[in-house]
Amino acid sequence: MSTGHQTCYRVVGGNPLHGTVFVQGAKNAALKMIAAALLAEKGRTVLRNVPVIEDVRRAVDLAQAVGAKVKFHEAERTLVVDASELTSPILPADITRQFRASVLFVPALLHRLGEAVLEGVGGCNLGSRNLDFHYRGFARLGATVDQGESQIRVKAEGLRGAHLYLDTPSHTGTENLIMAASLAPGVTVIDNTAQEPEVQDVIAFLSKMGAKISGGGTGFITVEGVRELTAVEHTVMPDRIDAAVFAMAAAITGGEVSLVGASLDHLGVVRRDYQPVPGVCYRSPVADHGSKLPRRRHQLHQGDDLRRPVHDGW
Repeated sequence: MSTGHQTCYRVVGGNPLHGTVFVQGAKNAALKMIAAALLAEKGRTVLRNVPVIEDVRRAVDLAQAVGAKVKFHEAERTLVVDASELTSPILPADITRQFRASVLFVPALLHRLGEAVLEGVGGCNLGSRNLDFHYRGFARLGATVDQGESQIRVKAEGLRGAHLYLDTPSHTGTENLIMAASLAPGVTVIDNTAQEPEVQDVIAFLSKMGAKISGGGTGFITVEGVRELTAVEHTVMPDRIDAAVFAMAAAITGGEVSLVGASLDHLGVVRRDYQPVPGVCYRSPVADHGSKLPRRRHQLHQGDDLRRPVHDGW
């Protein structure tokens, strides 16, 4: 099997970083919103600040494969989804093999068409891809999951509320089960949920659509199923990972960088441990009305420690 074209980057260090970075929208929120847009049977969903990356293009391909009409205006970073007519429950192998987030489209297909078929992810892939807790959650909500040699078929005559527990606080698992529960009659409780800002943004998006979700950010989420969700407009949050990488790069090199569109509230431990973050200015036209927040510049010392625990440890 070909691994595709490989790219090698050579980085020559030793110089301070200076300049301005326009922080793109968060992939880990945008992909979930594209999938969630398929839950709306009427109207057009408009997403703004969508990152122009391959994963988003694959999500567009997948949405189109099941019948949604999608237009991605890359220059404007705006994506429009009309999911009024879904025509196929099949998520084709040529996309799913390249796009792990294909599982995010299962909830919409279950609610709209009664089944979802993921091609190219059968056999031993179920466990190795660490997606089994998604399928266990769907089963707890009333779906049946059949694993074949080359596909996984999930069927449901109707999902219903249930008590769910995540073995690990996966943000993708949290969002996927929230989407599945949003249109399931009754009350669903999801324990040990992820608390990342992207999860909160997806919850905000679903709430705009009409979902009844409480407990976001607490690790314990309750979803009260509603009869329908409607198409809305939403601006995707900035990518905190991109912002934090540039912030730390400026600090490490003793440079000075402006991050346009970044949010201090999303930087978690990076903000707390390096407050003020040296050499970084934040500009947020939406939140701060174009204000510039200067950060005092100083060198980091050898032995400074950065760790990556569960959020909000960035």
